[in-house]
Amino acid sequence: MGEHRNTQSSASATESRGRPRGGGVMQSTGFRVGLSVALVALLAGGAFVVWDQNRAKCDQTRQVSVIADTGVEEYVTRLADEAESNSCFDFTVEAVEPSHTNERLNQRKTPQIWVAESQARIRQVRSTLGRSWSDIGPSLGTSPIVLAGNSLPDSPTWTKALSMPNLRVDPPAQSDVSNAAVIGALSEVSSGSLTHQKLIEGLTKRALMMNDSDGSPDLAAVATSPEPVVALTTEREYVKFVNENPDSPLQATVPASGTVNLDYRIADVSQSSDQGLASDAISALVDALQSENGQQIRDEEAIRGADSAPLPDNAGVRGVTVIDAPDRELADNVLRKWTALTKPIRTIVVQDVSGSMKRDAGGRTRAELLLEASLFGLKQFPKNTALGYWEFSINRGGDGKDYREVLPIRPLSEETDGRTQRDALKSAISETLGNLEGGTGLYDTALAAFRSVYGSYDPAYSNSVIIMTDGRNEDRDSISLANLVSELNIMKNPARRIPIIAVGISEDADAAALKKIAEATGGSSFIARDPKDIGAILLQAVSFRAEGA
Repeated sequence: MGEHRNTQSSASATESRGRPRGGGVMQSTGFRVGLSVALVALLAGGAFVVWDQNRAKCDQTRQVSVIADTGVEEYVTRLADEAESNSCFDFTVEAVEPSHTNERLNQRKTPQIWVAESQARIRQVRSTLGRSWSDIGPSLGTSPIVLAGNSLPDSPTWTKALSMPNLRVDPPAQSDVSNAAVIGALSEVSSGSLTHQKLIEGLTKRALMMNDSDGSPDLAAVATSPEPVVALTTEREYVKFVNENPDSPLQATVPASGTVNLDYRIADVSQSSDQGLASDAISALVDALQSENGQQIRDEEAIRGADSAPLPDNAGVRGVTVIDAPDRELADNVLRKWTALTKPIRTIVVQDVSGSMKRDAGGRTRAELLLEASLFGLKQFPKNTALGYWEFSINRGGDGKDYREVLPIRPLSEETDGRTQRDALKSAISETLGNLEGGTGLYDTALAAFRSVYGSYDPAYSNSVIIMTDGRNEDRDSISLANLVSELNIMKNPARRIPIIAVGISEDADAAALKKIAEATGGSSFIARDPKDIGAILLQAVSFRAEGA
């Protein structure tokens, strides 16, 4: 991640000064003092010194921590440079991937300011973390979402664009571009040309395509592709690419109904003790943007103003219409589901291998039915899924431990000892369900699995625990249900959502206990009362991540 601190501005920036901001006290400096300093510097070694008059007048500087979404960090850093030259602030700008924003804002030492790609993301994170940030601040500029390619579709709609197999777009864990496209599609629902159900179905299909293929919107690759490929990107990225590659055949367009802007919003995310500091620092950044140098920086970064007026010199896409924003609550709800659907799955599958799994279930054992369903389900997971596998029964791990890690969490496509994780899981599931013995050690296992995923949590994934059992806890020496639920509630963290998905197999499963365990983590429980329903129940359990968003 990039970092910027106290970078000196150019001489031209020094000439157009704004009023000082922050806690520093500005003091007058005589001509003779300035001349003496310059002479000393020159005599000492002939060094060229840019004497920043305003910075020299600061009795003290105030440190301001800024995080910026990775797509806008360079622009924010340049504005911070400009703001420093006209104020008594030292800005530290840190690039944070959208998938890691929750974690960063939940750390003990939080930033004072966050510049996000859109205000919708700020609202989404604010809701997830349960924060009460009083306001979303001004826009530092806008950039419309465009379709870029060397062979563009005729009269595309947002719904059609999102359904194109040849579309390349980053998931919301990496960029807000796809979120903006979803808002565009949602506006088609509002206009009556699309039903809400059809929209969700379309988004689900797109999410599956994104999770099962490399859909990076690399404009260089799109421009040189022998196949007709389209990238969903910002006008800003398109203009920068064309400027660097003037002979490229790449073109850009937007749907006739209009497009959605990324509006690069600044937000005060400071703790209460720093809110005055954050407010003054935001004012300094806005003053810098409104200066002549700030406007030049914005133009050089190919970013439009907050009014979305076209870029100078006929750059970018002409005749852009900005879609009216749909209902905010509806939009935020759809975006939460979209984010959940597009996040790759990362989970431990925890399988009951107690002796009761040998019981008959209509001519076949419970274990045999579960094996068939598990192998079928394994084929359905996208290749970017990361899965681990545990087995459990009383003392299965030895020394009083009821669980055993069979395979650690790895991406299904990752190879170890010459075979992929998916192939290793096939073998592990078959082997463990062929070795059934002992009682059910549910409670200690559930707590250990949750702790394992919590300790290795990856914010780029949808983290969870899937537990499958046909019985109830039979380990008399284990933690009690009440204490287990208490421990899970204590560890629950809005920045680390880890639902336990509990699947009960047959009427013998302890439905009440499974429900309490799952709900303590924001998860859900499912009971396959007929073992033949296990396959359908497993697919329903895996899809819970979107329903719970």
